[in-house]
Amino acid sequence: MTVLPQLEDDEVQLWRIDLAAAVDAVDRYTSLLSSSEQADASRRRAGQVRDHFTIGRACLRVLIGNALRIDPRDVTIAKGINGKLETPAIGGRSLSFNLAHSNHTLLIALRRQGAVGVDVEHFERSIDIMEVAQANFTENEANSLATITNPETRLRTFYRYWTRKEAIGKADGRGLLLSLASFDVSSESMSCHPIRVNESPEKEGKLYFVNDLDLGDRVAGALAMESFESPVTRLILPPIHEWPVRL
Repeated sequence: MTVLPQLEDDEVQLWRIDLAAAVDAVDRYTSLLSSSEQADASRRRAGQVRDHFTIGRACLRVLIGNALRIDPRDVTIAKGINGKLETPAIGGRSLSFNLAHSNHTLLIALRRQGAVGVDVEHFERSIDIMEVAQANFTENEANSLATITNPETRLRTFYRYWTRKEAIGKADGRGLLLSLASFDVSSESMSCHPIRVNESPEKEGKLYFVNDLDLGDRVAGALAMESFESPVTRLILPPIHEWPVRL
């Protein structure tokens, strides 16, 4: 049994889960889901899609339960505005969280103070990245990509921009309802360049700090945090048989 570290007040925990290593125990993960989640899983296409949903929701429950110090089966996960998942505060302890997955990589981010968003994307060569950029990016971002002559560098830069934008949209709560062309993420380093996202022309909007994530070859990721930077603790979630919960 592994004791999971507690989430500190000023910390962001970023957990990584290897979905390929978890699928052999998918039935054990299912036991942690609520009846409505199990029904939701059963409506999904059998195979990898269903298994990844089940594992992801179980991992999310155990991490939220650990942060709020309750049994993962007692965790309430509901859809808020624009469909973003949320959980109510318990005993005065609030929690923001977000999850993302691509191929066999699942990321879950947790934070107590302010919103958080995370994205991960494995590189896909079959898409026309310039067409996507011209339709979704700012003019400056699209022009920046167009000046890159090395195909591999252009591909990496495209996914760096895309994951930054997705993470900000998810932290904001509007996801892809937020126009990706309404803010620019083309700075080489985002640590000193927080991004302001406006809710409407009459409002000043919110600031988001973005960290690029090193997740290995041919995969990009980004973490966005509202208002101010917090220390990020990167963790690997152990296999389910090591979790501190009775199944």
